[in-house]
Amino acid sequence: MDELLEQTISHYRVISLLGAGGMGEVYRAHDARLDRDLALKILPCDLMKDENARARLIGEARTASALSHPHIGHVYDVGEDRGHMFFAMELIEGKPLRDAIPRGGLPLSTVCQYGAQIASALAYAHERGIVHRDLKSANVMVTPEGRVKVLDFGLAKRIQDGRREELRDPDLTATGMILGTPNYLPPEVLLGGSADARSDIWALGVLLYEMASGKLPFDGSSVAELAGAIVNEAPNPLSARVPTGLQLIIARCLAKDPHARYRSASEVEAALEAIDPSAIRSTSRQGTWRVWGMTAGAVTILVLAVILAMRTADIQKRLSDGDASGGGPRPHIGSLAVLPLANLSGDPTQEYFADGMTEELITNLAPIRSLKVISRTSVMPFKGSRKSLKEIASALDVDAVIEGSVLRAGDKVRITAQLIEAAKDRHLWAKSYEREVKDVLGLQSEVARDIAGEIQLQLSPEEHARMMLPRRTVNPEAYELYLRGRYEWSKVSPEGVAKSIDYYEKALALDPGDARYSSGLADAYLLQVQVLGTLPQKEGMAKVKEYAKRALGADDSSPEAHTSMAIAVLFADWNWKEAEHHAQRAIQLNAGYSTAHLVYSVILATAGRTNEAIEQDHLAADLDPLSLIVSWNAASTYFYARRYDQALAQATHTVAMDPSSHLPHGAMARTYEETGRYQASLDLLEQHLPVGDTENRAAVAALKQAFATHGTTGYWRTMLRFETAENPKNPKDKIRVAMIYLKLGDREKAFYWLERAYAEHAGDMIFINIEPCFDPIRTDPRFQALVRKVGFPPPEA
Repeated sequence: MDELLEQTISHYRVISLLGAGGMGEVYRAHDARLDRDLALKILPCDLMKDENARARLIGEARTASALSHPHIGHVYDVGEDRGHMFFAMELIEGKPLRDAIPRGGLPLSTVCQYGAQIASALAYAHERGIVHRDLKSANVMVTPEGRVKVLDFGLAKRIQDGRREELRDPDLTATGMILGTPNYLPPEVLLGGSADARSDIWALGVLLYEMASGKLPFDGSSVAELAGAIVNEAPNPLSARVPTGLQLIIARCLAKDPHARYRSASEVEAALEAIDPSAIRSTSRQGTWRVWGMTAGAVTILVLAVILAMRTADIQKRLSDGDASGGGPRPHIGSLAVLPLANLSGDPTQEYFADGMTEELITNLAPIRSLKVISRTSVMPFKGSRKSLKEIASALDVDAVIEGSVLRAGDKVRITAQLIEAAKDRHLWAKSYEREVKDVLGLQSEVARDIAGEIQLQLSPEEHARMMLPRRTVNPEAYELYLRGRYEWSKVSPEGVAKSIDYYEKALALDPGDARYSSGLADAYLLQVQVLGTLPQKEGMAKVKEYAKRALGADDSSPEAHTSMAIAVLFADWNWKEAEHHAQRAIQLNAGYSTAHLVYSVILATAGRTNEAIEQDHLAADLDPLSLIVSWNAASTYFYARRYDQALAQATHTVAMDPSSHLPHGAMARTYEETGRYQASLDLLEQHLPVGDTENRAAVAALKQAFATHGTTGYWRTMLRFETAENPKNPKDKIRVAMIYLKLGDREKAFYWLERAYAEHAGDMIFINIEPCFDPIRTDPRFQALVRKVGFPPPEA
């Protein structure tokens, strides 16, 4: 548009052309009102034919003009004049980053410096809801003083939106036109998804790669080939001169899965600022180390990625609001959550190792009584979460979080951990650790010791001695099998638990002296019996007891084994005294083990000590606030305590945690039944059942009809028909049948089925002394005799 030179648009006199591109042409212009030179961007006319699109673009540009940051080019004005839409912007002396990058890449210290400045700009904009969407080296200016400025914030979106329909024209795609700048587009956008803040983090990764190497990470002779490489292939390997820490930052930014990238640009900024200058050297004299795209065949067990080691001196620059010296008092930390350690290998089959290391770190920290450590069940839902650290900490009710990652290559394992004060997102401490895999238990213990020391916990002499104890070495092959087993076990599915048993058995065969493998088998069989119902109780509890006993024989200080033994002797032997001994021992060994509190609650409740059981439920929920089982058990305890309003409130809370689970709905329905609100129970069940569950929907319809026609008698007779339909002479749940007969007023048949359940040693006999349904016969000599035969503890005075 040479005709614009020396012309005036609005009150801006056009002086000279600075550059041109798909977003329009940029001129040097003079602002007659404020007597200053600035950059005037004139947008292409053909892109602005749509009135609505033009109005939206103006609105978005005005929003972007509110950005005021030292590393963002400022937008002064937006408007139209004589058919031209323009943006008046800050005139930045210097050159585009694209032109500042030499053939072999920038000095690595400069890469980190520029990268941190760009990340800072992105973080500032993202916090205000503005995403760039077209970040590239041509949109970043470098001043002579070495400061970078990011241009065109928020201005690309509407122009790109206007071109989306054009891109459907096969003639256009054939010539290579593509939305945005293809080299910087993430896989999800190339596959038709929308761009968001994570797309900017991908583009930042491309910029870091480009600055470090002078090249782009993906190749392609055509747009289609380039897009295919971005979506399906690993980036080209970086030179060995690029330090491991920087390679890992780039790898995380370029993760194919958006959820595996950094959660925020501020995290990228912190990681870049924390790279030790002494690490800015070649990481290997043997050639290139590829931290991405490696297959399982490339190394025996690949790898999990590391967020680089951060130097304490660098992190302390961020310790206080506005205080670069890091001064100020240390915050009190009485609770923390270990967030799932990052797996940036790009290989989903390696998740088991990262998850296993997360659990080990939790296990090492949890026994400290002066520190509340959130259990694994509640932290794992935040794996790959887009929530901020502040939101996660609020949900878990903790003062601080531990973030980190793990890298395994060959026989070495390296863990990086960083402690962050959640409320202020302040990095308080970070460190990297490296050991041989066989010493991984000692490594985890060292990490836990350092964290405890960093937050200045008051350890008891016993706790201090325990943390200083040397840890046994592990058989690496057996330990890997164990971690795979824990990963499968945590799925709480019939298939997953069956696989976990196979892994545990193989681990135990390789290393019979490691208690955790026997304890893992006890946990797996317990799930099959108590949760999944895939193993008969008598057979299953015998296995739980067998492997818990074996684990305790190998290590009597295992809280997990004591907990498994507690539940086994309770259900299998009806032995409250021994069960309580093991539960108390587990809590003594690890007061932060939520499952021990959960099991102790069941022991206390079935012994009639419901107030004490409720206290244990509260302790378990404090440690595992997002656990469905913990919350459901609390609702059950309230029910057995006849605190029905609290039972309903707790069950309602549990439903909110997982509306698809049958557990809380069942607890609510039982409570409605016991309080005479049958219609409410039926309505609840009907609403909860999936549309496709025709069998159970028909059953609920039959119950509703029976209740409407014959009242409670019809309700319970129909319920009895369902309970005995499969085998009238030998129903599966004899205690439930006894309860139904009691509701029908037939005591004789109720006692008949209770005696049958006793003869079969049904595990659920432990609940009859607190079950509200049996209140009408509690003083009957036959019931009292049954209570004595089961061996219930006498009521406490």
